[in-house]
Amino acid sequence: MATPGGNGNTELSSEPLRRFYLDDICALKSNRSMVGTIDRTFYDIESHGSLAEHALIIAPVPVPEDKLSHFMISGMPPKGFVFVDWNERNQGCSLVSEDDVELIGRNLDIGNLVKRDQNDTMCGTVISVSPKYTLQPITYRVVDPRSGERGPVRFSRKRSNGLDGTRSQREDTTGPALLTNIDPDDLRISPDYAVGDFILYQEKVGVIRAVSRDIVVMLSNQTVVEVYDSSLIRMPLNVNHNNIVDARTDPPVAPWEWGQYIPNNSPIPGHLVHTCPMNLVRGRWIYGQFSGNHLEGNILATPITEVHVDWICSNVFAVGQSEIGSDDGILKRSDLQHAKIYDRLKVPRTAFEENRGHARSTLVAGDYVCFRDAAGAAVKYPQFDHIPLSETFGYDTNVFSILYATFDVIVQWQDSSVSTESSTSLHRLSGFEEEIMPGKIAALKDQTQVIPNLYFDSAEALYANLPPAMDESILRLNKVGVVQAVNSRERVALVRWFKEPNVELLHGGHVLRSSSVFGELEDKSSLVSVYEITSHPGLDRNISDMVMLAPEKVHESNLSSQPTEELSAFVGPCALSYLWPLSFWRVNHILSGIRNVWTQTEWFQRYIEIDRSPMSHFFSNSGSMTASENRPPLDWVGHIVGLNHDGTITVRLGALERCRDVRVPFEGILQVLDQEMGETDDDMDSELLGELYDDIGPGLFGGMGGAMERMLVMGLDHEDIFDRLGAILDPQGEDEWSTDYDEDSGSGNSFQDDYEAENNTSERNGIEGLVPHGDFGPSHEVIADHALDPPVIPPSEAANEPPPTDTISYRKFNQVVGEPSSFAILDTQPPADHHFLKSGLGDEGHSPLLLRRLAKEYKILAGSLPSGIFARTWESNMNLLRVLIIGPEGTPYEYAPYIIDFYFDSKFPHEPPTAFFHSWTNGMGRINPNLYEDGKICLSILGTWPSENPDETWSPTNSTVLQILVSLMGLVLVKDPFYNEAGFDRLAPEGDRRVESSQYTEKTFVMTRAFIKHALEEPMGDFADILAWHYLPGPEPSKRPNLLQKAISETQRMIDHYNTRQSDQKEESDGAPASPFVARLSLGAVVMLRKHLDALENIHKQNELEHDMDVLEL
Repeated sequence: MATPGGNGNTELSSEPLRRFYLDDICALKSNRSMVGTIDRTFYDIESHGSLAEHALIIAPVPVPEDKLSHFMISGMPPKGFVFVDWNERNQGCSLVSEDDVELIGRNLDIGNLVKRDQNDTMCGTVISVSPKYTLQPITYRVVDPRSGERGPVRFSRKRSNGLDGTRSQREDTTGPALLTNIDPDDLRISPDYAVGDFILYQEKVGVIRAVSRDIVVMLSNQTVVEVYDSSLIRMPLNVNHNNIVDARTDPPVAPWEWGQYIPNNSPIPGHLVHTCPMNLVRGRWIYGQFSGNHLEGNILATPITEVHVDWICSNVFAVGQSEIGSDDGILKRSDLQHAKIYDRLKVPRTAFEENRGHARSTLVAGDYVCFRDAAGAAVKYPQFDHIPLSETFGYDTNVFSILYATFDVIVQWQDSSVSTESSTSLHRLSGFEEEIMPGKIAALKDQTQVIPNLYFDSAEALYANLPPAMDESILRLNKVGVVQAVNSRERVALVRWFKEPNVELLHGGHVLRSSSVFGELEDKSSLVSVYEITSHPGLDRNISDMVMLAPEKVHESNLSSQPTEELSAFVGPCALSYLWPLSFWRVNHILSGIRNVWTQTEWFQRYIEIDRSPMSHFFSNSGSMTASENRPPLDWVGHIVGLNHDGTITVRLGALERCRDVRVPFEGILQVLDQEMGETDDDMDSELLGELYDDIGPGLFGGMGGAMERMLVMGLDHEDIFDRLGAILDPQGEDEWSTDYDEDSGSGNSFQDDYEAENNTSERNGIEGLVPHGDFGPSHEVIADHALDPPVIPPSEAANEPPPTDTISYRKFNQVVGEPSSFAILDTQPPADHHFLKSGLGDEGHSPLLLRRLAKEYKILAGSLPSGIFARTWESNMNLLRVLIIGPEGTPYEYAPYIIDFYFDSKFPHEPPTAFFHSWTNGMGRINPNLYEDGKICLSILGTWPSENPDETWSPTNSTVLQILVSLMGLVLVKDPFYNEAGFDRLAPEGDRRVESSQYTEKTFVMTRAFIKHALEEPMGDFADILAWHYLPGPEPSKRPNLLQKAISETQRMIDHYNTRQSDQKEESDGAPASPFVARLSLGAVVMLRKHLDALENIHKQNELEHDMDVLEL
């Protein structure tokens, strides 16, 4: 076994590029009592933005005025500074220099991806944590040193400025004893119900959206009252007023209270609070009576009154459980006796796997906790003073705040080794590219078939709120397996394939077909390039995911015998976010469909016990469910704690009284609860059905194959429903629509004239924009014909084989003499593969203003297009444009063609054109952070990304289409595309994340070689002549760029560079780099480039033969 991380070392400097990450625990060096968590950093753009949610911002240490002012406006900490949220709410938040705070702990949870060094190529997954907490009690008692007796109960939080109105409190300089080295297994979250918690009630699961509580306060004179209105509670500030930078109060405090109080929107026992006299007078007095001299005190308790829940779905395997129900509900205090909060902190008494530890989740600094067994804790931790209820008026004040935590974590690395690390020695992995990790399910791309969905029709398109193109086909994964280990530096992986999988994905890969079965794994592993395999959203399962699954015992009444082939073609396990925004009963409807398919599968019958007891066992005489103690166990919801190398998933059942881990087959996950449900409208369903019935008529309504019902199940709103029905009932659409313009409105040559004339009647819309096996850690047996040892790729043998018969012939276009023009207006029809023509958007009427502006735009393109950019439009439809850009040399995009379609609608030029990028990556991901696989282009001048610089956005009077094209070539197709990701540009100057950047560049180069093959085998409409001239042999060879030959030569040279260095065993830093943009290729890249090279050589050889035949004929 290799040492952990052995394959991940790099020659780059290990000097830390950043010191703090979000949620890190830190303390102010000048006042270590101020402990907090990192809320914002310079590097994490997702944390930037408005500061409105922060009620109090202070400056406990000096900060340069210019940096503080800029931060207050932008919300982005300057480099070298962090924004800290202090644990004590009345201490607020602060912008501080990294040099002024000390890292105490790094809050890592199971499922987090980490590295040992920021420049390491290998990462790992946190599979368990072993924290030790330091706690501060909210109440304490002072021991008399002479008698040994404990005094009265005191609160830890006191006024520090002497304004509390009581002499005894001002003179109280005592404090509670801290509890150290506390085991997390002894703790639970306090209070019991919090916003965001998953809650189970009457066989339903939901998310808590709001909690209503009473507030009981012990005032400074020891009287106790339940205040009348909890919203009138204030927190006295515990800071020097001169240090206040900003205090935002909502609801606002009185002017004379500014700088003294802030609202307490999250009351916790122990908080020091203040309120107005009437709030006490009208309150419920528990002990004592009102005194106007005592308006401050500490919260003694916050008894719950009701919980507001957004219901997600039901346990569809429960006997007698109805699918119908409201999307939300209110649980009263009496209802909560039968409810259960899902507990992520529970651990089984024995770990499911020895190397997985307890796979527990973590608490963070600032959380409030209490002991699961307070009496037992008093014995285990002698410093814990268990305060009896009799001393606190029947309320339990044995609550603690977490000051900080120090803990080790157990990490499973990509090479499948497992180690224990200190949390502060690790770095969080952040980026936009997902890493392939052990336990993940992956498919071999070249053995994935796209097959038609035989049960799809136009009406069924209403079933899913998705583009129909994503629904018409099924992805059949003929080669699918479990990743065993990854050599990240060489970009290769060991995969155990399933022997005879029957795995299919629906809805563009987002849904696992419910009839899918993975089966048994092969005995040996295969070595493949990571660029050969891919995952899909429908196969995405992660450690810490909340999931639903089938209970261990299911009553036979759930068994279905109805045919499932058609049903399984539309439903299956997926992420809840993919079903957004479905209502409660609609989600149940889908889950019931999955259940009906599952119960007929072999794996279900093997794993699930069937209960054949009489139905009367489940119901009382009244027909309602029996008492809660007789109800089925809550074993149908849990969270993932392990992705196993045999393809199974370990799920922790945290809702059980004695939680346990269960291992289920991959296909046994019913739903991933990755997103909370939003508001929906069920009340409209019956009304809408009636309207449609009256408008359409019973004959047509009944003959739509159930589309209406399915449409409602998917949660479409009124407008969308009528639009989609209109598209089916009237496929030709409405009459052509156009806007009349005054043809004489513009007489000048500038865009300003046309814009000002049109702007009189139109409102301008703003724009925002092969390696030794030991490098894999534990041993794996590798199939011989997949092992590459030594790791040198031999010369291709495919070049001597006859070219494939399905290769497109360019013989006709090879006869073109002279370079095609960079811009042309064609007298033919637009090609059928133009995205906006296929979308039905290209036939909109042309207004005079639009035509005049397009004429000027096209005139600019005709005379100013830079080398490597080609554009075509059509006389019959000039509001469509197609552009071909050849990737610049010296970048990973070099020699490859990129096709972008544009559409100029009636809003142009007030708004920029709409653009679509033709991505040919086949699920491998983006070739650039700005170019999405679904065709979206993220660029400020296109209005698809906000920019603070107005010069970067579209201007109707100053911007041109040429600027868009030049921006695409010069700003998008660049040498280091990794830094194009939002917020990453600030890392480029110092070379931060060089490893991630170089790996992304390599992947881009590998993928873009396939773009050349795709373009030459499947030429896009009206660009075949341009592609033939620039890539293929033909007449006037000395004038042709011969880009195909250049691409072949450069790829071969880079492969030879790899082979030479492997033979000489040279390090990455020795000698010349492989190319201007990649210092050294990985083995995985070479494997894929060899395949691409074979294909490109075949294309070149065939076209050479055709050219030679043409010469002979002449």
